[in-house]
Amino acid sequence: MAIFSSHLLNSVNGTHANGVKVIINQINSSGVKKIFLETETDQGGRILKDFELSKDDCACDYEMVCKTADYFSEKKIVSEIIVKFKMEDPKKKYHLPIIISPNGYSIWWPK
Repeated sequence: MAIFSSHLLNSVNGTHANGVKVIINQINSSGVKKIFLETETDQGGRILKDFELSKDDCACDYEMVCKTADYFSEKKIVSEIIVKFKMEDPKKKYHLPIIISPNGYSIWWPK
C-alpha cells in the first residue's frame, strides 16, 4: 500500500495551514489528467491518505494543486501551488512538505 502525505505550514505566522483545498491529478502518458484525490488539509495542516497503486498508476505522473488563494485573506500573489511528481513504488510513502506565504512557497522532497 502506498501512502501520500503533505504538511502545509504558514510562514507568515508559523501556524499550520488548515482547510486548504488540495487536488491531486493523475496524468497518463498521453497527457490526459484525471482527479486522483480531492481533499483539504486537517487542523494540523496535514494530509494523510493510503491507497493501492496499480502498475499503470505507477507509470503515470502526478500533480498536487494546493488552492492557497482562499486560505490567505490579504492580497495574494500565489493563488495556487502546483507540484509535479511521480509515485513509482506501490509500497512507498510519498511526503511533500510545503511552507507557504501569500508571496511564495518552499517545498522539498525528503528521501
